[in-house]
Formats: sequence, structure tokens, C-alpha cells
Amino acid sequence: MEQEHRRRNRIGLVQGFRSKTGATVLGVVVTTCSIWACSGVGPPGKPVVFGDQTNIIIWDEAHHTEHFIRNASFRSGADDFGFIAPTPGKPDLHEASTQAFYTLANLDPSTRGYGFGGGGGLGGGMPGAEVVKVIQEADVAGYHATTLWSKDAHAINDWMNQHGYVSTPEVEKWAERYTAKRWYLTAFKVIDRAKLAASTGTVRMTFETGRPFNPFYVPSSNIQKDGNGTLRVYFVSVGDYDAKIGTTETWQTPRWTVPIPDTAKTQLAKQVELPAEAIPDKSQVATFVDNNFPRPVADDIFFTKKRVMTPELPIARPTQIPPYAMSPILGGLGVLVFMRRRRKG
Repeated sequence: MEQEHRRRNRIGLVQGFRSKTGATVLGVVVTTCSIWACSGVGPPGKPVVFGDQTNIIIWDEAHHTEHFIRNASFRSGADDFGFIAPTPGKPDLHEASTQAFYTLANLDPSTRGYGFGGGGGLGGGMPGAEVVKVIQEADVAGYHATTLWSKDAHAINDWMNQHGYVSTPEVEKWAERYTAKRWYLTAFKVIDRAKLAASTGTVRMTFETGRPFNPFYVPSSNIQKDGNGTLRVYFVSVGDYDAKIGTTETWQTPRWTVPIPDTAKTQLAKQVELPAEAIPDKSQVATFVDNNFPRPVADDIFFTKKRVMTPELPIARPTQIPPYAMSPILGGLGVLVFMRRRRKG
């Protein structure tokens, strides 16, 4: 009972948007997902409830490519809801298997496996094609996904309102961070309209970026006061990385880090629908856990590779010749020169 009580306390209840026409539509949900700063959405009176968040980041440093895998598990009485996720590059969208989370969880050297939760997002939508560009649309893992690009957060806000969503000033302010950086925003609308218990599939987003990241910044309206959840991130990479909020504030240190065996690497690649070579050789997985999620922060989480410290070798210093030893040496040189000259004569 106590464990169940703690689990419920970690679940964030989020309020959503309502349609201007009164119809039930995708609303912005109030919780962030790991790699994406996002939030879920549902109409008034029918909140979307999220559990703990678990994400996988597979970082291919050589190709500056991030593979982000999230699992969403939530409940709502709404007929329609979803979230929006920001990415620095245009995302390729694919369905993945939830078994990928267990593959990495089972590498935990202390417990050899544990449960994981789903993820949340931010709901959104364009006043005109000349201001907001619809980059792509696709149905994936139970979602209808629309990728948008714009330089103007207000234009994104207008697009949402014109496409059945009711946005808020908080969401527009959230979007400003990403439109200013010329990032992409992908809106995921849940296709399955099952009430009370909705469980969509697992989504993989693959995109190019200079720094691997996990969205952490959310609208103020997305932060609940009645309890925090747990964010767990499996970070797959070659070498050790620091995790910081922005560029200076340390986020978390890994709970554990282990090499990924070849068998697990092959299995993971299949589960997330990637070719085996997409996961670099000699990869390891570092597991980060945050038990105060979401919370007010100024930026997203970025991962920076640690510098390899090499031991300093002692500097070889030239041997000092004492003054009293200089005369015999110079005298010897003089004799050598004198003898050579006499031979020439």
C-alpha cells in the first residue's frame, strides 16, 4: 500500500486545452518528457495523468546523430489528447518496441532490472504556410504526428488555434525558446480514443544535433504542486558524459554505468528499429535518475563528453655543468683544434 501511495504521488495531473468549437481536441498536457521539453494535453475536466518518465538516448558522436526513444503510458477521460516535442533537427519518426527499455534495465549491476514509466509532451499547432511550415505528417505508434517549423512562436500559437487547439501564453512562451533557436516542433496527437486507459506505442525520433540533449524545460502551467515524478534516462554512448541543465548547472550523475555486451547491443538495435552499426562499437549505458520531475528550470538537459585526463610526464631538464668542470673541457677542445691545425700545416 505504501509503495502504491508513493507511486500515485509521483503521478502528475495536467490540465489541457479545450476546442474553441467545444469539441474535444488535443490539449497540452502538463508534464515534460526527458529528451523533449514537452507536455500532455486534454480538455477541461478531463485531465491527462502521466506516470514516471523513462527515455533512451542513443548518441552516435561520429555522425552527430541522436536517437531518442520514449514510452508513453497515461490515463484520461478525454477522447483526444497528445503532446509536442522539440528537436534541433528534422526528426525521422519510427515505432520501436518497449522491450528496448527492459534490455537496458536488465544491465543494472545492482538489481538486474526494474520497471519504467512513460513520457509526456506539449500540445500545439500555424496562421499561414508562409509563416509556419508543415515539414511532415505521419501516423506512428498510435499517434498522428505533424512536424512544424517557424521563426515565430506567436505564429505557432496561431496555427494551434486555427487547427482545433486552444493555446495559452505559457505555451507560447515555451515555444519561443525553440523558435528562436530555429528548432522543429512535432505535435503528436493520440489516434486511439480509448477512455480511462490509453497506451500508445513507443516512438523513436532520430535527428542531427551538435550536442545530445534531453528536453527538461516546460511551461510553468505544466508543473504540478501535488507531487513529483521520477525521470529516468538511459544514455548510450562511447565514453563518459556530464549531464548539465544548460551549460553550467549539473543535472545528475549516473546511478550506474556498464558496457553493453554485443548480444544486448544487437538486441537493442532490433528493438528500436535501427541497423546494428547505428549503435557504435564499445558503447556503454549510463543511467541517470531524477526524483524531482518536473520542476522549474531555465533550460534543457545537455550531455557533454568528459575530457580524458592523461598523466603528465616529467619534463627532462638539461644537465647543468658545474663551473669547475668547464676548464678541462674547454682545454681539451683547444688541444683538439691545435692538433688538427698542426696536421693540416
